[in-house]
Amino acid sequence: MGGVMSRTAAINYRQLFISLFEALPLPAFVVDRDLLIHYINAPARQFCQVPVSVRKTKIDTVLRVPALLQLLQECIRTSNSQQGQYEKGDSDITWNIAIAPLIHQSVAKKAEANGEAESCPLYFAVTIEDLSEMHRLERVQRDFLANISHELRTPLTSVRLMTETLEDVIETDPDKAQQFIEKIETEIQYLSGLVAELLELSRIESGQMPMSIEPVEAERLVREVMARMLPLAQRHRVRMLTEIDLGKTMVAADSKLITRVLFNLVHNAIKFTSTGGMVVIGTAPQADQHAQRFYVRDTGVGIREEDLPRVFERFFKTDRARSKANFMGPGGGGTGLGLAIARQVVEAHGGYIWAESAFEEGSTFSFTLPIAVQTDKELERYV
Repeated sequence: MGGVMSRTAAINYRQLFISLFEALPLPAFVVDRDLLIHYINAPARQFCQVPVSVRKTKIDTVLRVPALLQLLQECIRTSNSQQGQYEKGDSDITWNIAIAPLIHQSVAKKAEANGEAESCPLYFAVTIEDLSEMHRLERVQRDFLANISHELRTPLTSVRLMTETLEDVIETDPDKAQQFIEKIETEIQYLSGLVAELLELSRIESGQMPMSIEPVEAERLVREVMARMLPLAQRHRVRMLTEIDLGKTMVAADSKLITRVLFNLVHNAIKFTSTGGMVVIGTAPQADQHAQRFYVRDTGVGIREEDLPRVFERFFKTDRARSKANFMGPGGGGTGLGLAIARQVVEAHGGYIWAESAFEEGSTFSFTLPIAVQTDKELERYV
């Protein structure tokens, strides 16, 4: 009777252990002293992209991380918990690795003395916490503080210097004084625009930006932006075309906000496209997502591959910002907030925005918006 109860208790403990292990949000493994995997939870299988059948496989064949192997070997040798970080040098990948013995060495030695070593193996729990995103956000925050300091300091310094010079020439050289006044006004306008965009970005991120979502014709959005931006393109001798799919596709959007997103994307495309180049603004169905895709394609300077993942970060500016100096604002590069605002607006609509580019060949910025779900009366308005 006692043996049956012991076996039942063992089964219950095993089920409890498996339940707890599966409930862990972190990737977790159980390995033995030979590094063989005895258990791997769902987050670990997803993390390593391996099936359940990976059990009885050595962990160093699933995760080829020297730091992990070193920590495991030290834990096996000392029976003490180990912890360390793994950082992949050529990327932002950072893992926190923790290893703990599940059966203490003294228990294992006692089992060996009783000839029961095989029935009482020494197991180790391995957990991995991916800190990459947290470190990326910390870097973004540091960059943001550094950039906002720079963006504010540069025009303020210019204003201070020009004000000092203005005092010297305001009576002796009125024409020169007027030039300084105009430059000061330009710097003040830039600062006002920067503060306004920061406040707008903050409102969108906090969900406080009022939005009026209604069915809007995709073609109308494209044609409105085309009409507004064509004079700028002509002034910079850049050809501008539209590509519009047939049919009146209606999207669920705040037309003012989405027009601003398209305006910003086209503005950037013209800014980074040389004389004689081309900018295309278009829209087409994104059938696999029941959405409509909007895109702006240019034949400009393009974006380096390593910069693509960061183009939607606040204040991030690529080297291509030097392509047309003084195109807009101090430094010719704008505030560096336009794409960050565009991303927040699109995501607030339930869409997705991305960039594709080949350096020195051109770029394509695309985003999706959900198709509008309309009643019969709403549909009649657009027939």
